[in-house]
Amino acid sequence: MAEVEDLLEGVAVRLSPAEEIRAKGQQRRTRSRAVRMGAVGAAVLVAVGAWALIPSDAPATRQTVTTATGNPFRTDGEIQMPRVDELPGYARWHWTESASLPAGAGRRSGPLPQVGLDEACPGSFAVTDSPGQKAYSLVYTGRDHALAQYRVVEYDDTVTARSQVADLREEITKCGLRTVTPTAREKEEGSTAWSGTVQDGRTMRVTVRRWNSWVSVAEVMDGVPAG
Repeated sequence: MAEVEDLLEGVAVRLSPAEEIRAKGQQRRTRSRAVRMGAVGAAVLVAVGAWALIPSDAPATRQTVTTATGNPFRTDGEIQMPRVDELPGYARWHWTESASLPAGAGRRSGPLPQVGLDEACPGSFAVTDSPGQKAYSLVYTGRDHALAQYRVVEYDDTVTARSQVADLREEITKCGLRTVTPTAREKEEGSTAWSGTVQDGRTMRVTVRRWNSWVSVAEVMDGVPAG
């Protein structure tokens, strides 16, 4: 029986047009936001596409995530995305899903090991190797110019996922972040968390989780510097 593993490994991904990942949501008992994948792969992001945002108007469903059985990232053909109130820092920043990052906020993270919103970790964007993958991404904005992004990536195999997480960990460390105690929920899910102060003085927190060939990355950049 597969178990969620601590993420101290690496990941990368590419996607197809946002229209292709629109969800045909249905209400479920869950705590997560889900995006339905097309029956013949229309909703699946392909390895040659550009990173795409899941549209903010995609319907939501609910489902309880477990770490002991089943894929926690895809259930009944639906990619599990967190609700805004499940993202780290929601009580402080009051996240809202956004179609894109605000003007002047720089690039959003794409294929792993890219990391660091608002140009916080520019070195990670120099990595160009991107193994086969399917990826999904949502960005969020909050008070005082706070930013967040959540990515889910499916690799061709577990070995590739491990390698990509390892590369991601290296880039996170180069950016000056250090491992921190995960929240109770993150610990239950088997996630690893990093946090630290970036060049402009803000705090960035990154949470990584791997299950077999799947990886999720949540990035939160605290508010203030902007413009």
